Amino acid sequence: MTKRHLGLLLCTVPGLYLLLSPIYALLNYQLFAAETPHFVRYVLIPGLLGAAVIATGLLAKPRFSALVGVCASSVLLGLFLFEAMHTVSVVSVRLEMLGQLSKAQADTLMRNKNMVPGFTLRSLNRLSGTDELPEALLSGFPSTQVVLCTSKGGVVSYRADRYGFNNPDDVYNRRLDLMLLGDSFVEGFCLPPGEDLASSVRAGGATTASIGIRGNGPLVELAMLGRFGKVLRPRHVMIVFVEGNDWENLERELAVPWLREALSPDANYGLQSTAQETMREARSIVAERKNTPVTSIDLLTRTSLLRNFVALQQTLARLGLVYPKIAGNKPEFRKILHRAKELANSWGGTFTLVYVPRMDRFIGPLASDQPFDPLRRRVLDAAAAEAIPVIDLHEVMRAQADPILLYAPDAHFSRAGAKFAANEILRSIAAKGTGLPITAQKK
Repeated sequence: MTKRHLGLLLCTVPGLYLLLSPIYALLNYQLFAAETPHFVRYVLIPGLLGAAVIATGLLAKPRFSALVGVCASSVLLGLFLFEAMHTVSVVSVRLEMLGQLSKAQADTLMRNKNMVPGFTLRSLNRLSGTDELPEALLSGFPSTQVVLCTSKGGVVSYRADRYGFNNPDDVYNRRLDLMLLGDSFVEGFCLPPGEDLASSVRAGGATTASIGIRGNGPLVELAMLGRFGKVLRPRHVMIVFVEGNDWENLERELAVPWLREALSPDANYGLQSTAQETMREARSIVAERKNTPVTSIDLLTRTSLLRNFVALQQTLARLGLVYPKIAGNKPEFRKILHRAKELANSWGGTFTLVYVPRMDRFIGPLASDQPFDPLRRRVLDAAAAEAIPVIDLHEVMRAQADPILLYAPDAHFSRAGAKFAANEILRSIAAKGTGLPITAQKK
């Protein structure tokens, strides 16, 4: 092989890799290139670098092109080695999130007929063949032990209350001060009993029910409010909007015809009694899946681990260069807020939106709020248009010395994060002048 060919080969490999980013971004223009920060990050910079490296291999003197090729290939190899090291470190976290069990833990789960692995309402309704809102499963399984995740310390789980949520059952013995609607952040993913968001709010003096299940999005949460709100009649209702995935969850939910019915002013949200057949079917499905172990193959089929490795996700995240998908306009979100406020007001309650920022905002020396803020503005503008108060956790988290400590390695709230968010919620309730005996906890 001549020096010319060697230089061209060494330049072509890293050059083509760099060009993968603009090609993918342009093929998915609305998600990764339609806004200036994304265009610069995913198209302009890698495109120019890739073209420059390949042009060097083609046009520069053989010795210089070989030198550039060796340097570029070495840097790329080093980045992949760094990525591999960090990917290995997150494999155990991902398996724990999927619910992988040791043999002893699996035996315990099998013996305990009243314990179920984690689930999402979207998947259970789909597998159960739900096609009517009143018959939909909009809660967990009452009085059941639910696995949140696994950890080196064992299985993290909670006993569901009479409605199927992560609360002590006696929370319903008097009128609720607060109903918290949301996804895994509200359910308390991987946090021990008593350390989750709702428990932290209860510790501050507000009788609070967590009405949250992992995988929920804003439309499912509206349906849950419609079903349980008039039964529980809380003084305050708060929907927790998570910047990381709620916009994408909403897009999936809007594609479900029976779920879109929740937006109607005269929607029939149903009762627990109207969903009993679906609950029995869903419980049967969960029982079958209970016998299926989580393996390494699930990492490839149920997560984006392989794709993220190719994209150097872990490496770029540590630099602050992982940007979210561009949030397209969804006018239905404002309708959800409008309808939720109407429901809360119908029994004399208040309605508030809680905005939880994505952990990636706070990682890396090059991290910037700019790529994340368009979604935040959409959400806050929709709330403002409906005169709905917002607890914007981004602002108060950004003011902390080290906001990353408020998140766990799985990107959910850490114990400190749950307490921090609870304090902001308690302050909001106290500011409404309800006269409740609420005491904010120490951060």
